[in-house]
Amino acid sequence: MNQTLIRERQQIHFFAYLVGTGIHLASWRHETAFPQASIDFAHQVQLAKTAEEAKFDAIFLGDSLAIDETSNPGILNRFEPIGLVTAFGAVTSNIGLIATSSTSYDEPFNFARAALTADHISGGRVGWNIVTTRDLTNSTAGNFSAVEHFDHSLRYRRAEEFVEVTQGLWNSWDRDAFLYNKAQGRFFDRRKLSRLDYQGEFFKVAGPLNIGPSPQHSPLLAQAGTSVPGQKLGARFANALFASHPDIPQARQYRESVRAQAKAFGRNPEEIYVYQAISPVVADTRDEALERIRELDNLITDQQVLDFLQEYFAGQLDFTGLGADATVAQSGIPTITQPRTDFRSAGEQIRGREDEVTLKDLYSILTGDKRNLDFIGTPRHVADSLARWHAEGAADGFNLMFSLLPQDLERFATGVIPLLQERGLARTEYAGTTLKSHLGLDPQPKGQS
Repeated sequence: MNQTLIRERQQIHFFAYLVGTGIHLASWRHETAFPQASIDFAHQVQLAKTAEEAKFDAIFLGDSLAIDETSNPGILNRFEPIGLVTAFGAVTSNIGLIATSSTSYDEPFNFARAALTADHISGGRVGWNIVTTRDLTNSTAGNFSAVEHFDHSLRYRRAEEFVEVTQGLWNSWDRDAFLYNKAQGRFFDRRKLSRLDYQGEFFKVAGPLNIGPSPQHSPLLAQAGTSVPGQKLGARFANALFASHPDIPQARQYRESVRAQAKAFGRNPEEIYVYQAISPVVADTRDEALERIRELDNLITDQQVLDFLQEYFAGQLDFTGLGADATVAQSGIPTITQPRTDFRSAGEQIRGREDEVTLKDLYSILTGDKRNLDFIGTPRHVADSLARWHAEGAADGFNLMFSLLPQDLERFATGVIPLLQERGLARTEYAGTTLKSHLGLDPQPKGQS
């Protein structure tokens, strides 16, 4: 390992997941909330700068390609991720900018060009969160002139090919291809331009791409997926993998699995960073933190929960007569023999706890909230838990999905980060200027001159 990678492996890494007023579905109703946050650029910039001041690796922007009346309010009215990170690139200096984009409903050439443009504008700080798209509303295909949503296995086959094509396009130009030699009339060296001429199961792309390498060559690849094909996709291509596990043993098992798969693909496992998704709540006392959670939960309406679940399970169950505080076991969800494929992650999180997890809890899990008592309490308690998960091989970093923004981000940045910095577990300054440099990664792809 190079010395930069060794140094970065010793620290805990952080992404800040930014969505409106927070990941909690009722955060917009909080008395301190700014309901139009997700469509207010100045507000979004302030969140990004708070994360940058705390020296986070990156901010992280999710996405959805379909909404309906039951969707989390935080996603009903918001910016498109690639456009937003492009704008962020001009108003931030060091922090990475990760945008989600779907391989199921885009074309590689269009995406490769837009993402690399954003990477150039930011000076090499963009990342791509590769998703195949969960169809929470059962209506995504209808937004793209398609008859039905791709099934799980087909989505991942298409995703692998999509990434192959995108990387091929990003490799269209060698770093020193553009000469700009006025005297000789040579704008570029023709020997350093590569056509793609790709033909596969899903795509036929000629290339080359009409934009050259950025300061980090091309965007960092990130990916979330706990299914077998999801893990394979991440292990083959990504440097940042997202997961959500309730305890250290399960998180460690996942991390060991994807690192082993990456090695089987001929990759260096040390260049794979696993970020566990958590929703930390920091307060002066544990009781105060728990009360703040209850305060938000009390703003969720029962009808909101039941309407969502009725549609999510597409008539497989009737939730009439149940309240949002009914348990998953009482609802009959465990009796479904063929649940939606994208229920897999949520099902793993609640397995064995069906008698205690409520429908309201399940709604929070499905729409993003990632609560874990290890990360709820005083700054020292949260810092100790982060350090323990890192030391025991459960996580290289954490994707922080704050319930209430900007408060939870600010409390974490000013309360937890300084404690980790004192222990040498969080950076005090950025060592480089690109997102890949924040992870100690070589920006130059193998085999590329």
